[in-house]
Amino acid sequence: MKAKICDQIVNDILGKINKGILKPQEKLPTNQELAKTYKTSTVTVRKSIAILVNKGYLSSIERIGTFVKEQEKDLFLINFSLEGNINEEITNAVTEDIHLTFSKVKGYHHEIKTLEIKTLYYTDAMPVCYTIDALFLGGHYSLDRIQEKTEKNLSQMMKIINGFEVVKTLEITMDFPNKYICQRLSINESIPMLCFITHYSTLGNQPIGRRVLYVAGENVDVKGKSYYK
Repeated sequence: MKAKICDQIVNDILGKINKGILKPQEKLPTNQELAKTYKTSTVTVRKSIAILVNKGYLSSIERIGTFVKEQEKDLFLINFSLEGNINEEITNAVTEDIHLTFSKVKGYHHEIKTLEIKTLYYTDAMPVCYTIDALFLGGHYSLDRIQEKTEKNLSQMMKIINGFEVVKTLEITMDFPNKYICQRLSINESIPMLCFITHYSTLGNQPIGRRVLYVAGENVDVKGKSYYK
């Protein structure tokens, strides 16, 4: 009978952890309180807690209490760049559009003025990938002046986002780009493409910009190192 109650306690606490009802580092009620909740003895509660501690779901600190443990996450360390991960050598880049727009940025209630540059990259005569670079701006900018100084703006953007004091966060998804991008890359619209989204921010977590890169799966080689956190 006790074994069944013990399993019930383990499954109930584990279920609450998986559903987010019990959050990482949250303190559990005392063994006496849990015994009243489950209508059993403190001995059975201690056995249940010990099982969850051994499984890595809880941590118990003597005279302080029992806490939900931060779960280890299987993470991948991935480096990605046009030069290092595109299978063929990039031989040419054509800026297709440069304009001022407004972007929604996570954590901001208002849209941020953005310099957006769209570029098509070639390997020999074949288009291989398409990028949409966005640099978040402050102050007043003239669209005419920006368009006149495309190369300078591109150089300035790359200098900023590739700086040593810039935090880069990479997302990788499968996506269906719009019809125009598919046409420029000679890709069927019904075939998903790899989408690499790099977010750039300061060390103080202020957003600087982002790059969205579309590329067909056969044109890219991405390797990652798995590790636990």
